[in-house]
Amino acid sequence: MSRDTDDRQKAFTGLLAHPVVDRRRDPEMFALVRSSKHRRVLVDWFSERLGYRLVVTDAAARLFRLPLENETTTPRRYGPPGRRVLVLAVLAAAAAEDTEDITTTQDLSDRVRALTRHEDVDLAPYEPDRFVERQLFVKAVGLLVGTGALRPSGRGSDEERESWASHRNSVGGAYDVERELLLRMVDPAALAAALGQRPTGILVPESNTRFRLMRRLLELPVCLFADLTEPERTYLTSQKYRILAWCEEMTGWVAEQRAEGLALIAGGEDQTDLPFPRVKAVDFAALMVLDELRRRQDPRGMLDDDEVDRAVADVRARHPKAKTKELNDDMTVRTQVLELLRALDLVRPTTDGRWWISPVAARFRDPRVVAVSSTLDGDDR
Repeated sequence: MSRDTDDRQKAFTGLLAHPVVDRRRDPEMFALVRSSKHRRVLVDWFSERLGYRLVVTDAAARLFRLPLENETTTPRRYGPPGRRVLVLAVLAAAAAEDTEDITTTQDLSDRVRALTRHEDVDLAPYEPDRFVERQLFVKAVGLLVGTGALRPSGRGSDEERESWASHRNSVGGAYDVERELLLRMVDPAALAAALGQRPTGILVPESNTRFRLMRRLLELPVCLFADLTEPERTYLTSQKYRILAWCEEMTGWVAEQRAEGLALIAGGEDQTDLPFPRVKAVDFAALMVLDELRRRQDPRGMLDDDEVDRAVADVRARHPKAKTKELNDDMTVRTQVLELLRALDLVRPTTDGRWWISPVAARFRDPRVVAVSSTLDGDDR
């Protein structure tokens, strides 16, 4: 593989993982994206093969995942921020538009408090006098930092930013307002799709079978044939080798073909947003429970909800030394395990209250447990 090909693949997969690339925050990745060798190719790949829009300026690159027929193809988020954090982040972004070029946590907090008290804002008032609300606001500001809309300034320390929730008289961290990225934070078409609305007066890609298939392969853990529509299956039958060749060209990953579907296998854990299994207690529990669920499923891959409870209880009884303070009862284990397995698309709830086990679960069958001297998650027990 040539150096140019490797760099182009790094830029492509890097943008999938981090849709905002800031020149100051990630100069190496930004240089790859903006390079005259790669920029045009990357724009074409995203546009012509996925129906996405890549915008590259002198300061940043922003990938917009445009919806198709009011829908986007994205994996289920694992451990996403709560709704209140997201609301506060949106309000803080709106407030940041009216601030000076440098603002502080306290300044944004004051502005958001005033915003939620407007008569035409139908939201629960933001109460910064409550410690819990201040903690949520710190997380909200962190989300804006992650999008590049705010950049920590040298005028404030990390400790000031993190400790603002605990110190009522502190101004918190200082931030430079990156107005270009602030205005590009939300795409109008994607926002309309998220709200269940059909965008008007906004250019969005036409529904395209190729776009849908390519997005499934690149964005989801696996593309199962059973999830495809009849036109998609027909198109895939005739174009499979070309589509898979494109995916491998863009990512450098290996396409795996099985009877139940297709998947792109990344070259390493750093190339996926959710590696599994990690050396974590919840991953160990999920691996054990998944194997137990797979053994209990019926021929259609289905099982009742109470079977999940029994599987969790059996695993905890069988591996008592794997218990941690965070996983100290059956209900907690069940909740955290199912959240992880659903994010990996290894299990799905059904409309009749049952659970479906993906055929991909067979990849993790019969896990071998090896005793080690160190403990998971740094637990001291």
